[in-house]
Amino acid sequence: MKNLIAFKQYLPYIYTLVFMLGLVGTVQSQNQYESGMKKAFALWTDAKPIEASALFERIAQAEKDNWIPYYYAANTLIIASFETKETTTVNELLKKASSFITKAHSLSPDNSELTTLEGFMYTGYVAMDPATYGMKYSNKIINLHSKAITLDPENPRAQLNKTEYAMGAARFFGEDMTKFCASIKGTVPLFENQKSPVPFYPQFGADRIASLLKQCNCK
Repeated sequence: MKNLIAFKQYLPYIYTLVFMLGLVGTVQSQNQYESGMKKAFALWTDAKPIEASALFERIAQAEKDNWIPYYYAANTLIIASFETKETTTVNELLKKASSFITKAHSLSPDNSELTTLEGFMYTGYVAMDPATYGMKYSNKIINLHSKAITLDPENPRAQLNKTEYAMGAARFFGEDMTKFCASIKGTVPLFENQKSPVPFYPQFGADRIASLLKQCNCK
């Protein structure tokens, strides 16, 4: 499960976000929040996740009632944790990401996006050291993704995160991967129908579908 998730697999997520931000940029009036978020995403796409996270954090401190900057401050660090094999660094990244998630939860309790992100955070520990953290966190990860689905059954990221983690476990134990085809395909309409009037609300992930279907030899 060490290679359960690789940073390059999540680049399409970031590219999708950049496209979204391009649409935001077409609006003539652009407030300070939007400008700061765009700069943070630019740092992220420029392979500077630590700097991006720090800027997201500063934005969150200014946007005192807004959970979204904390969401991305955590997400950048979680994804960065999969890019290093240094245990100390991974622990530092995930610990800080966890603190951001906690702050975001305090602003938006029972939030499906934050709950599935928390599951993703614990996946970072499993990817770092499967022998130590696999048994410790696997049930917690599945339960968090399941809770996220219960909170919002239309959240495609929660659905896909749960399936992808289960795929990693199945691959580790040499199980048949085709059983996940239906679950992956089931997220397609969820991604297609997602809408939110909230700026920068998470809407990424659809680009993962083709890769996951290929991994499962789905037809």
